[in-house]
Amino acid sequence: MKKCRILVVSKDIKTINSLRKELQNEGYIINIAQSNQEAMKNLRKRKFELIITELSMSGINATEILKESQKIDAKIKVIILTNINNLKLTIELIQQGAYEYLKKPFIMDELKILIRKALQMTEIIDKDEIFREKLKIKQENLLIGKSKKIQKVLVHIQKIAKTDLTVLIQGETGTGKELVASLIHNLSPRKNKPFLKVNCAALPDSLLESELFGYERGAFTGAVSTKHGLFSSADEGSILLDEISEICPEIQAKLLRVIETKEFFRVGGVKLLKVDVRIIASTNRDLEKDVKDGNFREDLYYRLNIFPLFIPPLRERREDIPFLIDYFLQRNISFSGKKRLSLEALDCLLNYEWPGNVRELKNVILRACILSGNSPEISVEHLPGEVKKSKGYSPTKKSLIDLPFKKAREKVIESFEKEYFQTLLYKNKGNISHSSKLAKLSRPYLHQKIKKYRINVKNYRNNSH
Repeated sequence: MKKCRILVVSKDIKTINSLRKELQNEGYIINIAQSNQEAMKNLRKRKFELIITELSMSGINATEILKESQKIDAKIKVIILTNINNLKLTIELIQQGAYEYLKKPFIMDELKILIRKALQMTEIIDKDEIFREKLKIKQENLLIGKSKKIQKVLVHIQKIAKTDLTVLIQGETGTGKELVASLIHNLSPRKNKPFLKVNCAALPDSLLESELFGYERGAFTGAVSTKHGLFSSADEGSILLDEISEICPEIQAKLLRVIETKEFFRVGGVKLLKVDVRIIASTNRDLEKDVKDGNFREDLYYRLNIFPLFIPPLRERREDIPFLIDYFLQRNISFSGKKRLSLEALDCLLNYEWPGNVRELKNVILRACILSGNSPEISVEHLPGEVKKSKGYSPTKKSLIDLPFKKAREKVIESFEKEYFQTLLYKNKGNISHSSKLAKLSRPYLHQKIKKYRINVKNYRNNSH
């Protein structure tokens, strides 16, 4: 992991020594400047991820340091150490681009939390820019997350993109199926060719057929000229058939022919047309069940399901929620200003079930940014009612911010661990052997966790799921 370099600008030896000791223990590389001249010299000589600067010291001009850092690299985060007398100037610096401020005397753990959040935001932006440069796509077209499930999806995307295989993307509404399809196309050898999309559920059967295959002049009333369908237009490129489960049996048969032979007829046409198109399909339904129920062709299902991709719902990758929140807050900064989330609000967001998945989270954050107005903090009152009521939130609950950072982190990890092991035992009806194999953990380790969280295994042996 890359070590981050921090520039500390202060004339106060006591502050310098304290910050150097504490931050070096956290693994950061620390450089010291005791004047503006020294600070500027350091900035031009080395690359810094973050600056901590005093505001009240004579010979140190935080405004100049901020402006110089933004000239060199706009991503450098600046934290201001200030006293009450300089609060007005501090707010002006925040408006000019400083990341945050701390009133003196400050608590070291508060500063460490601020540093981590600032560097985390820089990391997200850096990854975002690298990924966008690689794919040549817009900022919003990113699959963000560090969870094992989403990282596995990204690995599969990179592997499948290099081939010409048909892909079936499955997942709930709002999980990002269209985004995954875009990533596959943009990482493929076809990236410079057309990528066309059609929502199969949004069009009636007759119109969908014409849209996909085109039609000949005179094929039906109103067909005054020949129309090229999406398959012709996407030649040598890719086509996304979104909500493919909704197409009728007749079109399913025609689609099967295109996949097998790369040939089709326009509506009302007699000339066989050849096309080279990669098909990517997506659905929020269980296609295998639809096949068993007779609602979807079995042969077409197996043709589409050569390489299945399942996009996990947000409730199954809750550890990605903080990264997504930071990303959406950063995207909204242009019209809502810098916002931070209260820990009570974060607690609600982490415990909510998210039936609308990432799309719903994005909308909730956008709404909260608007409702919070000029306030720099998004609190529980800015969240929708259903999110406020989510499991785990209580208005009287002691805020994690009252705890040192390491202790707060332990509390969050314990909360996730307990929920994970409870769910694991429930799914396996309290069978510890099956649970340990599924989680790839040793039985003694699982026993240790059960004891730690005082989980009554007998309760799960009686479940009838």
